[in-house]
Amino acid sequence: MQVNDYNGAGSISCAISIVSPLIQIIMAKIRFINSRKDAHWSFTLKDGRIIEVLPFGENAQFIIRFDTPFNLETLEIGEQPPYKPHPNKEGLPDDAPEGFTTLNNLIAQKLGKQTFCYDEFEIMLGRPKTLSAQRVARICNKFKKNGFNVTPQAILHNWDAWLGDLKSGYRDEKNGYHLFSPCGCNDLRFSASTIDNRLDWQTTYKC
Repeated sequence: MQVNDYNGAGSISCAISIVSPLIQIIMAKIRFINSRKDAHWSFTLKDGRIIEVLPFGENAQFIIRFDTPFNLETLEIGEQPPYKPHPNKEGLPDDAPEGFTTLNNLIAQKLGKQTFCYDEFEIMLGRPKTLSAQRVARICNKFKKNGFNVTPQAILHNWDAWLGDLKSGYRDEKNGYHLFSPCGCNDLRFSASTIDNRLDWQTTYKC
């Protein structure tokens, strides 16, 4: 039986078993990795263990979602059909068997956090009408203090795209970072991340 990941992140083909009216156990297990750099997207537990959430590769799929029930002791993963949404915001059914949790629950309990293969630093600017050379310099200095040698060219590239209601990215291989900004319907922000050549979205673009 194929169990589809209904948020569009992919699918997992496997058998299932039912352990409660709202929990079906996928015959697959949570995978732990040695370093957050070993997966595109991961979740680091307070005890230091790292759960692989999104692996690298053309066929990468979400092994678990943030609302997917799973058991940290047995490593069993639960899947819920889309036509029976989870009854609470954490994504854990009210009748979930003992020992089951979700990544959302772990975050709420301060037992872990979302992690990525790259380092990241973000600057939020609201909705400025202008961006002076002095302000660009201050933005670059703030990035530099946090480990990213972002250039004015990158800031202005994304600023121009934001003014045109386009999202954008700027890849600076010389300085080892990628700078992302959302489209103009959102508040302006600059998100710098360390370049990882396994990531196909770290390109220069406006769209």
